[in-house]
Amino acid sequence: MRFGRSMGAAAILAIGAMPAALAAQTVNKPSKAQLDSAAYVLRVISSALQSAQVEQPVKNVLFECLYINPLSKISAATDKVIAANAGKVDRKDPSQMLAVIAGTCGYRPPAAPAAKPAPKK
Repeated sequence: MRFGRSMGAAAILAIGAMPAALAAQTVNKPSKAQLDSAAYVLRVISSALQSAQVEQPVKNVLFECLYINPLSKISAATDKVIAANAGKVDRKDPSQMLAVIAGTCGYRPPAAPAAKPAPKK
């Protein structure tokens, strides 16, 4: 039994040290603006994943992107696209933000089928 208690105590100490170890890895703390931007990006993604109006291919790309990439990276890439297209994207419009986020995550809408020329008589 003594071996079990010491192992249990060691496990508790190791678990207790994990948050400190994770905090030590973080070198640069994000600014309030970065946190606000990331929170908004996460809200848009969450809403899109739950919406019946968003097509499944878009949801798949968003989920995969969120699974693979840290939210900070997605948010920073979204901010870069918005900065590069100043005045073209309204940050307060969730539909426009969804389009930018999906694009930064790699979603490309399928090409529209070419219009058929009118038959010649």
